[in-house]
Amino acid sequence: MKKTAAAALAFFLLALAPASACTLFGAQGSEVEGGGTLLVKNRDWHPQYQEMRYEEGPRYRFYGIFGGSSGKMFLRGGVNEAGLAVFSAAASSIPQKERLSMEHEKKSCIREMLGKCATVEEALALDVLFRGPKFLMLGDARELACVEIGDHGEFRVKRMKNGTLAHTNHYLFRKFQSLNRRIGQSSLTRYEKIETLLGSSHEPYVLENLMEFSQDRHDGPDNSLWRTGSGKKQDETLASIGVWLHEGKKPDIYVKIRYSPEDQGKEDVYQLEGKDLFPE
Repeated sequence: MKKTAAAALAFFLLALAPASACTLFGAQGSEVEGGGTLLVKNRDWHPQYQEMRYEEGPRYRFYGIFGGSSGKMFLRGGVNEAGLAVFSAAASSIPQKERLSMEHEKKSCIREMLGKCATVEEALALDVLFRGPKFLMLGDARELACVEIGDHGEFRVKRMKNGTLAHTNHYLFRKFQSLNRRIGQSSLTRYEKIETLLGSSHEPYVLENLMEFSQDRHDGPDNSLWRTGSGKKQDETLASIGVWLHEGKKPDIYVKIRYSPEDQGKEDVYQLEGKDLFPE
C-alpha cells in the first residue's frame, strides 16, 4: 500500500473512533442521602446502536454502556462490582479534524480502570493511559473526580468530597483554556443548567433526583440536558445512566436507553440493585 493511501486509511479509521458529546455530573458525601456518591452520564450523539453489557475484567466484573454500529461497539463508561464508576465525554471545543490529529490512547483507559481498579485513587494512578483530548468523571463511595485531558498526555484533576461536580464538552481548567477553539452553545447551556440544578436548595439527593435532572428539556431540542435534536444532523440524547456508589455495598444503577437508532421516545428504563447487578 502506498504511503498516501495508508495515511488516508489511518485518518478514516480515526474518524470512526469513539466520541460523544455528553453531560457528566454527580454529588458526593453530605449531598447524598445515605452517603456515598451519585454519578450520572447523559450520552448525546448521532442516533446509533447501543447496548448495556456485562463483562469480566482482570480483577473486577463491570457493567458498561457500549455504542456504535451493529458490527463495532465502543465502551463509553460503566461501573464495576468494587464500586468504581467511570464515564467519558468528548472535548468538542476542539474541532474534530484537529482533535483527531492529536495523540490518541492505544487502549481504552475506561476498560482498564473498570477491569482493574476499585477506587478513584487507583484509577488515577493509571495516568499513563490519559492520551487524547477528552473528559472523564470518576467516582467511588468516598469521592468524585473530574479529569481533563489535553494533548501529549497533559491532564488536570479536580477531586471532590461533600459537594457536586459537573462537566460538558469544553475545558474548565485555566491551564487548558487555549484548547477551547470554539465552545458550542449547547455545551455552555447544558453546563450552566446542570450547575444551577445541582446548586439549588435541596435535601440530600437520592439517585432518582439526579435522574430527573438528566431528563430536563427546558432549553429546547439542541441545548437541553435531554436532547431530542432539531434536525437529522443534530445530536440527540441516546441514554442516561446513573449509579449510586455506597460504602460496603455493591453499586445500584438506573438506566434509560434506546438500543436502536430509530427508537427515540421508546427508551427502556430499569433499575438494578447491586445484588442483582453483580450476583454472587
